[in-house]
Amino acid sequence: KRELIARIQAIVRRSQGHAQSEIKIGKVVINLDSRTVEAAGKPVHLTGKEYGILELLALRKGTTLTKEAFLNHLYGGMDEPEVKIIDVFICKLRKKIEQATGDNYIETVWGRGYVLRDPEAEKAKQKAANG
Repeated sequence: KRELIARIQAIVRRSQGHAQSEIKIGKVVINLDSRTVEAAGKPVHLTGKEYGILELLALRKGTTLTKEAFLNHLYGGMDEPEVKIIDVFICKLRKKIEQATGDNYIETVWGRGYVLRDPEAEKAKQKAANG
């Protein structure tokens, strides 16, 4: 069953233009096939739900995702917990990535949701804008 799900996810990924099995954002590398994450070259141990959130953010990098989108991705409409649980998962995920990299990759978009950004690219943009 797990292999079938992985194959389906790979097909969907390829159809969305993510044929590669790794997504790199700054110092963070997400391996979509092995469902593992490295930050600054060190493995980051995530729960299944934390990984699911990071994977969705990475596949939609730069796009603001609502808490409802995360709930739907994680639970598929079945036995959904309170929407507040997403804040808890995001908080834990931020801490784990920040511990390894020293940077915050997940930004809160007030009243909307969350977005994944490469802090190095953001710093470079600000530097260029400031001259």
